[in-house]
Amino acid sequence: MTRVRPLHAFVRTALLLAALALIGQPSGARAQTDGGDDPIAEWLFAPELLMQHRRAIGLTDEQRDAASRIIQDLQGRVVSLQWELLDEMESLSDAIEGPRVDLDLAMDRFAGVLDREAEIKRLHLELLIRLKNLLSPEQQAQLRRLRAEGGAG
Repeated sequence: MTRVRPLHAFVRTALLLAALALIGQPSGARAQTDGGDDPIAEWLFAPELLMQHRRAIGLTDEQRDAASRIIQDLQGRVVSLQWELLDEMESLSDAIEGPRVDLDLAMDRFAGVLDREAEIKRLHLELLIRLKNLLSPEQQAQLRRLRAEGGAG
C-alpha cells in the first residue's frame, strides 16, 4: 500500500485546481486587468473583455482570428509550464518533508518554482500586450470606456 504524504496531496490538489482555473481563463490574469489598484490594468485588456465587447468596438474578423491564435498559443505554452510547475512543487515538497532540511537544496528547488511562476506571468503579460496591439487607438479607448462603465465582464 502506497503512503500518501499529506503535503504532496495538498500541493497536487491546489496546483491542479490552479492549473484548471488558468486553462479556463485564457489570460489567467482577470484580476490584474479589470481595474483596482493595478496601474497596468488601466492600459491592458483581458481577453474576456475583448470578447464581450467585440461588437461594440467593431472588432474585425481579422482581429478576432488573430486574437484567437494568440490566446491558443498562450494556452498551450502555459499548460506546458504548469506541468513543469507541478514537478517543481513536488520536488520542493520532497526536499522539505523530512525532519531536517538541506537549506541549499530547498532554496534551489524553490528557485525552480519561482522561475516557472515568473515565466507563466511573463506569458500572460505578453498575451495582454499582443491583444492590445491588435486594436486601434479608437478601439482601445472604447474598451476603456466600456470597462469604466462597469462592463468589465
